[in-house]
Amino acid sequence: MACASCLDRESFSTVLDLIALRIPAQKCTAFQRRLQGHILQKPKVRPIIADPSPGANTTTRLLLLSEEVKSLEMLELPRELRDYVHAEGATAVVHPLTLGYDLLSVEQVLRALLPQGMEVPSSFEQVGHIAHVNLRECHMPYKQLIGQVLLDKNSRVRTVVNKVDSISNEFRVFPMEVIAGEESLVTQVKENGATFQLDFGQVYWNSRLEREHRRVVELLHPSEVVCDMMAGIGPFAVPAALRGCKVYANDLNPKSYEYLCANVRSNHVEARVAMYNQCARAFFRALMQPDSAPLQPEPLRFGPFSHVLMNLPASALEFLDVFVGAFHRSTWRAPLPRVHCYCFSKSDDPAADVIAQAEHILGCSIPGAEARIVRDVAPQKLMMCVTFVVPDCIAWQESSSSGSVESEADCKRQRTEG
Repeated sequence: MACASCLDRESFSTVLDLIALRIPAQKCTAFQRRLQGHILQKPKVRPIIADPSPGANTTTRLLLLSEEVKSLEMLELPRELRDYVHAEGATAVVHPLTLGYDLLSVEQVLRALLPQGMEVPSSFEQVGHIAHVNLRECHMPYKQLIGQVLLDKNSRVRTVVNKVDSISNEFRVFPMEVIAGEESLVTQVKENGATFQLDFGQVYWNSRLEREHRRVVELLHPSEVVCDMMAGIGPFAVPAALRGCKVYANDLNPKSYEYLCANVRSNHVEARVAMYNQCARAFFRALMQPDSAPLQPEPLRFGPFSHVLMNLPASALEFLDVFVGAFHRSTWRAPLPRVHCYCFSKSDDPAADVIAQAEHILGCSIPGAEARIVRDVAPQKLMMCVTFVVPDCIAWQESSSSGSVESEADCKRQRTEG
């Protein structure tokens, strides 16, 4: 048993006295096939090893039998298998097998380290070389031990971080601490044919959303234009551009914008992505009203968009009213876009709940609206995606006057995931 701050790997060494068969080397495959189900099966342990007995030569091997076989007479084996062993000239011997720390799983090690009855936190989200865990309060005295075990048992992990609070800032970044390994949180991930650089401590990234990113990108036709209002570092925008789409990509977080630009360049899609660093509401209004608030690069440089992505689940629904009166009949000569808005629901009927919320904010019914579950976030809390075409009854600007550009106070409405 180790203390709460020191990991004594040597303390995990144990010796198993196994029954093994000394068999001719050329018959290994035949013996394995015949004794299937009665051979030792342990992770990282080969059931056939070199014969370690004094004077042994290369013509014999040891076949390790399962722990259920406890005697040299092998009475635990069926009679026909014992007859086979004797007929083939094999000899039963006792072989001491040392099992060390390196052969144990994360769960086995942590179960031995943590107090009896405490939940074993063996799962994590991997982001490049970083393992991200969400430890409970009871785990905190053992957090360095837990982090070190995860490092030891996962060769691709060099840093372990623990989330210490919920997301509570405008940039969708949760507070975290490094509990083991390297301090650097700058890493690289590959997803949906794209490579992303990011600083996990300063931008939002969730590897569990890879399937959802792929689902939406596969809905897009290569000739389409996409408006990504809350683009982050580009998990939708970059794969969409690689698919052939043109993308207006915006994010409020300056660090996300920095990595968005870097990822667009490193994936060689600069010609298909226009990037912005604004509040989502101000960005959209300026994009649709170029005379009142010029954007750099120029607004609608790729023409009208057919999809709008709103990936800010804690507050994206609140931004839906930006579509009210946003379209000008004199300039928008294309079908109204399809919106994919991410949100949370704690309702027993989550699809009806999020559609009702969307209709309330838009001030109208949404014919054909659909909602699907993306993933479980917490008990009784689901991440949803509500999809609909901007309703014709609220889309068109009634007068020719341009709307006001978003104020700084309005931008503060852009809250983040809790």
